[in-house]
Parts: sequence; C-alpha cells; structure tokens
Amino acid sequence: MALSTYETATDIERKVYDYLSQQGIPFIFQSQLIGGFGSDVGDATVDFMLVDRNVLLRVQGTYWHTGTELEAKDLLQKERLTALGYTVIDLWQEDLEYNFDDTMRKALIGENMPR
Repeated sequence: MALSTYETATDIERKVYDYLSQQGIPFIFQSQLIGGFGSDVGDATVDFMLVDRNVLLRVQGTYWHTGTELEAKDLLQKERLTALGYTVIDLWQEDLEYNFDDTMRKALIGENMPR
C-alpha cells in the first residue's frame, strides 16, 4: 500500500488499519471493487477487503454516511457487494469510538453491531 493512502485515511480508518495489521490479518485497503469513486449509482470503494475471509469492512463516518440520500447510496452499494458474494460489515464511527474491541471482534466473524 502506498504511504500516501494511509496518510489520507480518516482517524477511524487508521485505527482499523492498525488493528488489522497488528492482528496479522491480510487485507486490501481502499479497494475499488465496484467502480471506486465513480459517478454510477452503486459505485463503491471498499475501505477494507479481508482477502482470506470474503468479508468487506466499510468504515461509516457520521458526516459522510448520515442522511436519506447518503444512506440510500450506501444501501445500494451494500446490495451490489452482497450480490457479488461478499459479507459486508459496516463499522460505524460511534461503535469504533466507544466499543472498538467488540465491534472488531464481531466484524472479523462477519457480524454487524446492532443498530
């Protein structure tokens, strides 16, 4: 991974990145699995692809992922990724800030935190 990608990551993305690295879990950071930051409906860049688990982790910050239009976009992306055979886990900012260990434990077994 290019250093500049890590440098431009959000604080919560860095925390997840560091955790996965420390645990020795192989991953791809910022994978442009379905169109990246393209303008087509449902395009997505996936924050973390756990290469040996068929699990995708999407770090969902409050600013970029709250509101009707943004939530609809995220749901469409999740449906497209699920249709490709992936388990998609959303890691919400508040869960990562206040319950990091349990959030990551659940994510690594393919479970979302309750919303």
